[in-house]
Amino acid sequence: MDELRLHLVGGFLGSGKTTAIIQAAKRLVRNGKRVGIITNDQGKYLVDTAFFRLEDLPTVEVTGGCFCCSYPDLEQQLDTLVESVHPDVIFAESVGSCADLVATVIKPLARLRDTAALPVSFSVFVDARLLRLYLQDEDLPFSEEVVYIFAQQIEEAGLLVINKVDLLTDGQREKVLERTQEAYPHMPVLAQSSLSARDGDGWVDWIESGRGSGSERGSGRGALPEASLSIDYDRYGTGEARLAWIDEELEIVLAEDGEARACVIRLIESVLGVFQSQKATIGHLKFLVTGSPGIGAGGGAGRAAKVSFTSLPEPGWEAQVPEGLGSKVTLLLNGRAEADAEDLEAQIEEGVKAATGSLGCQVRVLHKDVFYPKPPKPTHRMA
Repeated sequence: MDELRLHLVGGFLGSGKTTAIIQAAKRLVRNGKRVGIITNDQGKYLVDTAFFRLEDLPTVEVTGGCFCCSYPDLEQQLDTLVESVHPDVIFAESVGSCADLVATVIKPLARLRDTAALPVSFSVFVDARLLRLYLQDEDLPFSEEVVYIFAQQIEEAGLLVINKVDLLTDGQREKVLERTQEAYPHMPVLAQSSLSARDGDGWVDWIESGRGSGSERGSGRGALPEASLSIDYDRYGTGEARLAWIDEELEIVLAEDGEARACVIRLIESVLGVFQSQKATIGHLKFLVTGSPGIGAGGGAGRAAKVSFTSLPEPGWEAQVPEGLGSKVTLLLNGRAEADAEDLEAQIEEGVKAATGSLGCQVRVLHKDVFYPKPPKPTHRMA
């Protein structure tokens, strides 16, 4: 086996990390590589883990806290992947509200482990639209404390990936790249869309070789940063505490005259409407829709879909909900927003009842978890 390569991937909620990793992993698998994934979240019922597994990618997870605060779990899951999959490449995707990964994850892994799976790159993804507002000193749709986390994530990147550039005009894109170069002159930068296989190939080439080509700006720093972040943990913790976490797994059962796709769309519209009516600023609201019968190779992979929303508009999302879902549908919901968690929980419950009652379907809650993240307390922090 070639030397195992561990790529750490960070960045704010909804920046497109998961989509980029799936594109990268598929490319590497086509090239004969064995790939493993580690997901991470404050919650326990993860859309991203299920989505990776639907793509037949070996995936383990660190739940109930970020990588830095659950460092022993991270090491254990790394060892699990190494022993069970014997991967050539591992992608470890950090929760989108986490910062300070150089001091609390990268350096401990490099200094405390004497086995395989040492980090070789650290990419931070950022939504091009949010970055544009930030670099122009315009208001982002979050409080100052949450924006502080967003800014700190960018500051420590080994490679900054400006994602979703397809949602900018050509002029906006060029201005963002120019201002990024001015603000972070020594930071390598890639501009891409995670939905583009070609762009995903560029990211893989960069992190696998440590060298960029064509679309990167800046020089003088590799894909694995050496300097620990200077961060105010009180301010960081306040920002995390402003973000409400809502995870639900719902089972939708159709009556004889029910229409699954219409029920799913109405339910998603209702939940989205609750977030909007409560003036909740969405960090990431994502749904995994899984129909029956079985999903997977040869079993109807088209009957599963992921639908995502951020604080910015997402027109045409209904087209992502597939036909032919069958008589029973599982809907896994992960909501992360700057909002009052208890108000959202109550309103979502009412919204789900109202949305599905007239459409010939019944909804049963299988799991539900509503909370705010605890203050960050890293297992290790190395200068």
